Amino acid sequence: MAKTTVYSLADVRTVMYHQDVGQCVLSSQGVGKISVTHAGDLSSHTATADGYVVVNRLRSSHGTVTLEVPQNSSADEFLRKWARYLKNAQSWQFALTALNIVDQAGGFTICCEGVTPQKIPDRVYDQTSGNVSWTLLAASISEG
Repeated sequence: MAKTTVYSLADVRTVMYHQDVGQCVLSSQGVGKISVTHAGDLSSHTATADGYVVVNRLRSSHGTVTLEVPQNSSADEFLRKWARYLKNAQSWQFALTALNIVDQAGGFTICCEGVTPQKIPDRVYDQTSGNVSWTLLAASISEG
C-alpha cells in the first residue's frame, strides 16, 4: 500500500502572546494562511587564493512570519490592538511577543521569539471582504 501524507490547516494551532496585551489563538480566530521565512543562511563557503574552501557555519535564526487574516476578523482586531500597544510601549517591552505554530498532522512546532510587526497592513474596502497580510519580524525562529 502506498504511503499517504495528510495535511490540514485545521490541525495547525497558532498562538500569539505578549505579557501586556494577552494571548490570542489566531488559528481559531480566522487565520487563512501562514508563511514562515527564514532570513539568514546556515552556512557559507569561502574560497582561498590557493584553491581551498573554508566552510563557515553560521548561527542565524531570524526571519519573518506572514499571516493572512480576514479584514475585521478577531485575529485582525487582536493584531491591530497589539501593534497599537507596541507603538507606545517602552523599548524593553517592544520585542516580548512570542508566536508558536503547532502542526499536529506534521508533528512539529515552530517557536518564534522577539516578534514585532514590520508595519500595519493597508485597509482595503471592496464589495466583498478580503484578507490583510501581517508581516511579522522574528528575532529567533526554531523548529522542533
